Amino acid sequence: MSSICQSALILCPKSANEGTRQLLGLSVGERLLLALSFAGVKRVAFVGEGERPSCDRANLKIVKANELTTEDEHIVLASNVVFDRSLLSTQTLADDIALQYQSGDTLRASIANPDNAAEAIGHGHADSGHGYGIVVNSKADARKAKRALLLSLRKPMDGVTSRYLNRHVSLFITPFLLRTGLSPNFFTVVFMAIGLAAAYFATQAEFTWALVATGLLFQAQSILDGCDGEMARLSYQFSSRGQWLDSIGDDLTNYSVCFGLAIGQARVLDASFLYWLGGAVLAMQVLTSAVLYRRMLILGTGDLLAIPDLVRGDPKEGFLGSVGEIVGVLLKRDSFIFFLSILVIAQQPLYAFYIYGVGTLPMTIGVLVNEYRIGQQARMPDTAENTAPL
Repeated sequence: MSSICQSALILCPKSANEGTRQLLGLSVGERLLLALSFAGVKRVAFVGEGERPSCDRANLKIVKANELTTEDEHIVLASNVVFDRSLLSTQTLADDIALQYQSGDTLRASIANPDNAAEAIGHGHADSGHGYGIVVNSKADARKAKRALLLSLRKPMDGVTSRYLNRHVSLFITPFLLRTGLSPNFFTVVFMAIGLAAAYFATQAEFTWALVATGLLFQAQSILDGCDGEMARLSYQFSSRGQWLDSIGDDLTNYSVCFGLAIGQARVLDASFLYWLGGAVLAMQVLTSAVLYRRMLILGTGDLLAIPDLVRGDPKEGFLGSVGEIVGVLLKRDSFIFFLSILVIAQQPLYAFYIYGVGTLPMTIGVLVNEYRIGQQARMPDTAENTAPL
């Protein structure tokens, strides 16, 4: 994300006395500076007699206000504003948002009288998780800002289960985890351990309670898997290490539970072929991850979503398009795990393993085909059509 403006004038009026209020793991002032920094702002100037925010993690150069008095536009906002940082990538700002682009005489007037400028910009609002900007002057304002921040964590690509179950639970839990002061990566490891515990109980399939524990822990890990990412976004603790840890943790949990189901059923049914079948499925899963991890290393990222998808074409219309959309929903990790967890809790672990195995084959084939096409495209001469990131 890149900001339209490289500089910001931060108004510190006498009435701005909420900068130190804690809001989901950060003070209002820290959140303001980090939002500016991560939005692409490089320089800030402070004016006014009110308290001035500070944050060691914000990569911002502090300059004098008179250095901004050029014809270039600058973002102007109060020191106690909580806002959607994506706003700074837009050319215009709505009148009811507590931020403004200013230049020339308007900017000089704001520097000369920051209290009046802050009042003129207004209080703003925080009605949803997008396009919000609100001055935090009270507990009521803080509640609105907190709600907007949590709503902003919902993703358009969330599957049905995440949208109606997982995300509701994770957004309830995440604020409590932030209060601990522990890092998102710490909780990623904790959640991974929960997934591995589910895999262990899957091997103890002769006990009804063990299968119930497997299903509950597997679904719990799926829900909690969203919390570490939510923590990272709310506290601005993004890192490539965290992305890698999250990707590896998901795969380790999924593959271990699948293999654990095979082992458990092989023991209970005295069916040695399930050991071999479980090993074959595990080998396909490891191959799939190896191909994906190699591509992520080439791209210099730990985010699976950064890998270009050259397998799925444009969505089809009509009946086939509807079927494809339904299949896509069912194959999303959140819905897939929820369905398998229900099966295991219902004492049907063998069916859960078979479905897992059947789902692994097209996934492996799709990843291999995608990697082949990426390689083919990389060897093609540069053309106007050959613009996908590799």
